[in-house]
Amino acid sequence: MKHHKIFVLLFSFICALPLKAEIEAEKRAEIDKLLRLTGMEKLMDQMKGQMLGSLKSSVAGAPAGFWEKFSTKMDTRELIEKIVPIYDKYYTIDDLRAVNAFYSSPSGQKILGTLPQVMQESMKVGQEWGQKISQQANEEAAAEAKAGAK
Repeated sequence: MKHHKIFVLLFSFICALPLKAEIEAEKRAEIDKLLRLTGMEKLMDQMKGQMLGSLKSSVAGAPAGFWEKFSTKMDTRELIEKIVPIYDKYYTIDDLRAVNAFYSSPSGQKILGTLPQVMQESMKVGQEWGQKISQQANEEAAAEAKAGAK
């Protein structure tokens, strides 16, 4: 009987625990601010448009009006809600406050405003570098293969 009472008490305690840890309101506000400052919602909407374009080309025979109706089902807020716990996991409230203070500053706004161009130009430089390395690897491999064949 004693073990039964302990089991019931333990079971009740476990059932009372939340299934999902709630994010402290102040931290959630900082995460929301970071997502707003960095344009995450706008980025998600752009991603949604790209996904729809890709789906349209891969799903043939959709009836007229299907994609407009389907688009409304793709709620980007749902995706953002799934991302918020990731920010909660990796960043403390002090981290978030510091980053938000920076992104709210003129320098932070400049970085946010120019980051897409910086990334695009960096990707171009990276692609050119990769092509050069690939060409170099092909040439050197061919030269070694030729030297080894002699």
